Amino acid sequence: LLCPVKRPSSMAAGIAPGGMRRLVLVSSTVLVVIFLLGTMISITKKCEVPPSSSNVAPLRSSRSPWPSPDGGPLRVLLELREQEISRLAENCSCPDGGSRSQFTDLSKESLRLRDHVYRKWQEREQLVRPRPPLGLCPAKSEFQFVSTGIEIEPLQSIRLVGILSSWSRDDSSQVDDGFKLTFTSQHEFGVLSLRLCVVRVDVEGNNTKEMTLHVARENERFVNEVLRGVVYQSTVPVVDEWDTVNMRFYENSMNIHIHIRRGRLPFLYRISSTFPPIHERVTFLVKTFERYDKVNKLIDSVIKFYPTMTILVADDSVHPQAIEKKNVHHYKMPPETGWFAGRNLLVSQVTTEYFVWADDDFVLKENTKLELFMEKLDKLELKLDVVGGLVDGKDLCTQCIKVKKDRQGQCIAVIKNCNRGHLAGFPQCFVSDRPLNFFMARTRSVQEIGFDPSHHLRHVAHPEFFMDGYHTLRSACCKDVSVGHERGGSVFYQNSRHMHLDDKELTERRQFHAFKYYTKCFDV
Repeated sequence: LLCPVKRPSSMAAGIAPGGMRRLVLVSSTVLVVIFLLGTMISITKKCEVPPSSSNVAPLRSSRSPWPSPDGGPLRVLLELREQEISRLAENCSCPDGGSRSQFTDLSKESLRLRDHVYRKWQEREQLVRPRPPLGLCPAKSEFQFVSTGIEIEPLQSIRLVGILSSWSRDDSSQVDDGFKLTFTSQHEFGVLSLRLCVVRVDVEGNNTKEMTLHVARENERFVNEVLRGVVYQSTVPVVDEWDTVNMRFYENSMNIHIHIRRGRLPFLYRISSTFPPIHERVTFLVKTFERYDKVNKLIDSVIKFYPTMTILVADDSVHPQAIEKKNVHHYKMPPETGWFAGRNLLVSQVTTEYFVWADDDFVLKENTKLELFMEKLDKLELKLDVVGGLVDGKDLCTQCIKVKKDRQGQCIAVIKNCNRGHLAGFPQCFVSDRPLNFFMARTRSVQEIGFDPSHHLRHVAHPEFFMDGYHTLRSACCKDVSVGHERGGSVFYQNSRHMHLDDKELTERRQFHAFKYYTKCFDV
């Protein structure tokens, strides 16, 4: 991301356009190199840095925080940003004693496994929620600066990396007694300060929302050493906000956008080894209603192929029966509580990284290899949350959600046998907005969306979950995993199951969708 730059005409200057581009690139690189070399020269004097709650250390440290300028100016600034972010986490200590103090009490093996899982979690976070791109704005006036890409935790501090002076002694705007540079927090979420004590620099408003530097015009190296001491301190305990630091130099105004947000806390699932068995990572879920012969057959098939896997059953039958089998947890709900209410209950009880969902009239076969689902979810670069399979071997597992909008509402349609293209590296898989009712999902991703327990979704519901997660869920359907389907049920089940065909309930359901999704039409 580069800001527009006003440059003199290359032809008027007697330089070919290609030569001008090379000159600008070389000049930017030389500018950064000069800036980095300048930091090796100490111009500080013995004085006290103004007090602050920040953990940004004064710049008198003997350890140089600046990297080698390999890869050009933008690469250098990216490295500077990463060093600033990692440095913020260096100081972490726990209080001594007290009944509320809890300290890590894990074995060496548990610590090793925790580090292994944490690295995986970090890798996925960086892929799914990457840091914003660094916006480097070359000098329009006498300064180059970073306009976007600076992130900070609430109540923390960070140096405004990338501010470089490019003035020359031939500059007509230069005055003999120095210049004035003003920094202002426009949204007042933080304060500015100069964490550097130097001669020939006067500071007005240090540690306030508006700070002005009066800097002597010694040389470019001196000015850049001063500028690298400018620090932004977040002072408001926000959760996710943006602040804009306006930098004014005479008639020139430049904006530096700072993203202030809390980082996500890790959520790690405990395992017993680096390559744990499948039952430590996957739980099997099923919601049932008045079909005990079917659900028992499904449970038996799961136990046959995955004897140690935990199975959770939500049951809102009107005539409940006991389900007592190995590794099965049977949750009896009030009668006819509903499809999504049962899903909510089950997902809330999952303690593994992934879960498998299946209807109660499905049955696992010899070719139902749940490990193949895991293979795709474990490929972090795919960023998948849900992977579905075939039901009864029918090649209809991919569906697309099409959304069009105008001022009167949205038109939502679910298109069958539609996909968004092949899944990278897996030609048997397709990117799909809505897999069928047989899928493996990332537990945390589903828990963050949840299932709408509205009574309008008691008897029939499935696309609604994927519409609720339309903005965030990444789904695919693969043909290498299939499950059997044995339809049927008692007369009581059939009557209850098809109550949604009643005209009154259909009308209420349409009204529910129209209001919830702000739709003009809804075709599922």
